[in-house]
Amino acid sequence: MHLEPRAFQAAESGDSPSVSDVIEAMGATQGAIVSELRDSAQALAGVEERTLFDGFCREWTPAFYAQGIQLFHVHNFRAELRATIFVGVNTLGPLILESDEVSPEMRLLLTETSAPRGTMQVRVSLTSSQDVAGFMDMVRVKYAFAQRYPRKRSA
Repeated sequence: MHLEPRAFQAAESGDSPSVSDVIEAMGATQGAIVSELRDSAQALAGVEERTLFDGFCREWTPAFYAQGIQLFHVHNFRAELRATIFVGVNTLGPLILESDEVSPEMRLLLTETSAPRGTMQVRVSLTSSQDVAGFMDMVRVKYAFAQRYPRKRSA
C-alpha cells in the first residue's frame, strides 16, 4: 500500500491498516499471490500477521511472525512482488542449506545473498504459485527454528 499523507500519520500514531486492506489495495495478480502466501503462512500453528510501515519504501507491508520472530514480509514494488526473509548466517542459514525440503534454487539464492553484520535479507520475487511454494519451504525451516528458539520477551 503506497503512502498517502494520512498513512504517515497513522504510522506515527500506531494506527495501521490490516493485512487484508494492504492486499486489497494491490492489483489482482499481486493480491492473489500474496493471499496464497498468507494462507500458507496461516496454515502454520500460531502464526500472527500484522502490517509494518516501511519508511524507506514509504509503504505498508504485510509481515508474518511466529514466537515473536518475523518469518517474512512482502513488498509490492512496481517492478515486482517480493518477499523478504531475514536469515542469520550462523543460525538459520546452515539449517536452510542442509534442509532437503528447500529447493536447490532457494539454497543457491541464499548462498548468493550478502550478509552484512551476520544477517542476510533473502529477497524472493513472487510471480507464481511455484514461487510461493519454494519460498514457503524456507519459511517452514525458519518457523521450525522459531518453535525451538522462541524470542525471549521482557516482563
